[in-house]
Amino acid sequence: MREITNATTEQLIKFTTFNGLYTDNLMHNLQNELKNEKASGKTKPYYRAYLNIVKRTAELINSLGIEDPFTKCSFFYYLLWLGIFSKDHTYAFTDKNRISNMSALGADIMLGKAACLNNSDMLSRILRATGTESYIIGCDVPDIKANPKIGAKATKEWQSITSKNQSSIKQSSLDLTALNFLDYGNHAISLFASKGMYYLADPTNLSFLSITDFLEATYVGEKTAAYLKPAVTLMLEDIDSKHFKDLVIKSFIYSDQPPLAADFIKYHSDLSKILLIQNVDLIDGFHKRNKPDIDIVCQTLK
Repeated sequence: MREITNATTEQLIKFTTFNGLYTDNLMHNLQNELKNEKASGKTKPYYRAYLNIVKRTAELINSLGIEDPFTKCSFFYYLLWLGIFSKDHTYAFTDKNRISNMSALGADIMLGKAACLNNSDMLSRILRATGTESYIIGCDVPDIKANPKIGAKATKEWQSITSKNQSSIKQSSLDLTALNFLDYGNHAISLFASKGMYYLADPTNLSFLSITDFLEATYVGEKTAAYLKPAVTLMLEDIDSKHFKDLVIKSFIYSDQPPLAADFIKYHSDLSKILLIQNVDLIDGFHKRNKPDIDIVCQTLK
């Protein structure tokens, strides 16, 4: 079991008691803020088309015998950046002119241009569809360019999705430590489970993170830190208050793993490359099968 310091104990107590901030009623109100927008989006053609693409991706992963969550993530990274989900078979990071509909955040990827929130939504959906527990989670990354080779950077634009909630909360008399739990950060990644422990995947930067302290993580092979913002999970995922609290606490206490080794990540990345090379025709056919749904998303996502 990871050693819990006095400072960490204080943080845990504040979180589990919500420090006068997190109440079931408040969490319910936060989730309801976006409920109507999510519900209206689920009636649109792009929503069903997006879910079809997610389902086929999960089926592809299963058909290739990919069971390890790290390989699932790495495989998704390559599909994403190779433009396999996109209309013109190209993909680029952008924080401009995104739609980010709440019911299908990852659908922007079909347009060929997306950002961290879109990428993490699709990854978490695919992981869940293959039987791996996963949720979007926000984080603050002071050194935001986690992977200069790709040049991808996170964006603060998506924070506007929940800015009304944050503004109203800041107007109340709450201490800054508690308020930190409702900060949204400047980046979005995916929390996922593997063999009873929790890890973090960053599809925008083709990276993984190890949880190193309560609500803190570090990029594998780098010194870049990320400070986790679980309010994003609460806002964007269908998760009840008890599960939400348990998830955040267990992701720290029960993820008593040593930091992920760069060689471990390279192994899963290399395995994903091999699978892609061995199944070029299958992947090409996969894009063609998805093309009608990709077109529907591009024509109807507004």
